[in-house]
Amino acid sequence: MNQTVKKANIGLRLQDEFDAHLARQMEPEFEMLSQTDNDEMIIDMTEVHFIDSCGIGAIVFLYKRLKCRGKSLHLLNVNGQPRQLMKMLRIDKVIPLITSAELC
Repeated sequence: MNQTVKKANIGLRLQDEFDAHLARQMEPEFEMLSQTDNDEMIIDMTEVHFIDSCGIGAIVFLYKRLKCRGKSLHLLNVNGQPRQLMKMLRIDKVIPLITSAELC
């Protein structure tokens, strides 16, 4: 996972599996990211191949904290199992799933 700044957005790049173990490890980082001054945050999920309910919960936690502060969250390049789970849970109806082409 890397933190990058791109087009005035703080981006968090997740890799491999975003499961309960990693979600717990990242709680302090998600708390810090929720305090951003930027209007928009993007989580790059291009390299995430698996996500579980705790990973989804961490993303929803961040979304809610940002929304309370008038900020937005987008998920970039969500594919495979993570995309299927997010669509099944209707996360995509609340948190926009975007592609790299939409960043331009």
